[in-house]
Amino acid sequence: MNWIHPLLLVSLILLGASIDSTKADITWPEYNQQCRDDAGPPYLDDSPNEKYHDGSAAYPVLAQNGECAEPMKAACSSRPDAKTAYLEGPISCGGNGWYCRIFNDEANGWENINQTLADINFGQCNNEDAFEDAGFDQDGHCHGSSDDSTYYWWIRDHWHRQYNGKVRCCCGWFEGGTQPLYGRRIANRCDYRRLVTKNENVNNCRDANEDHGMGFDDIGCDPQYRNQIGQAIPEDDSVCWEIERFGFTENGKCTWQVLK
Repeated sequence: MNWIHPLLLVSLILLGASIDSTKADITWPEYNQQCRDDAGPPYLDDSPNEKYHDGSAAYPVLAQNGECAEPMKAACSSRPDAKTAYLEGPISCGGNGWYCRIFNDEANGWENINQTLADINFGQCNNEDAFEDAGFDQDGHCHGSSDDSTYYWWIRDHWHRQYNGKVRCCCGWFEGGTQPLYGRRIANRCDYRRLVTKNENVNNCRDANEDHGMGFDDIGCDPQYRNQIGQAIPEDDSVCWEIERFGFTENGKCTWQVLK
């Protein structure tokens, strides 16, 4: 897929936001799934007219024609702008869930503030070490879920934890799409966020990212894909989307001058 240059893209996003600032929004998320250990301010204290990511450098990676990625098209049409759609959803993965990988992006001017390197947890299935060792975990941070609605809560939590970097997300945890995580062609392991149901007392939830036994833990890359070693993984952009400059910083700014 051909991408728009970051400087031009940000200009288009800002222009679109100024033109379309009165666009109606949907009620999303549908209900509170924030657990006690989630980072950031309490969701119930949010102002209806202010997003936690307002003013940040984060931006959605759009196609060269300016369209949103396929799993984000419905959200882009129902939310005020593409940035809100990509950072909040709702994603359109057919109820099959999602998984995201956060990569260090210091080479492009986005400083690793805190956790991306401190909590790296997976290996890409084009790294020989990821095939040899199902617990190899030096390529970035991976997290996902089998429920589409958890996407908002994971993004919000990891944003405030400062898992800063470039985010690539794709549809399909167990199944769905063309490259579900359990197809074992993308990553050797990945953390999981469980659904907090409407009937639960959310005050009793300590951490939806732990103590559920649902993680893609040390399962490893399928040996049939060893031909990917040293090559770019042939991913399907039609089931994936990307966010640049992800994560909280004190000034919300980006070192744009490094982009040539």
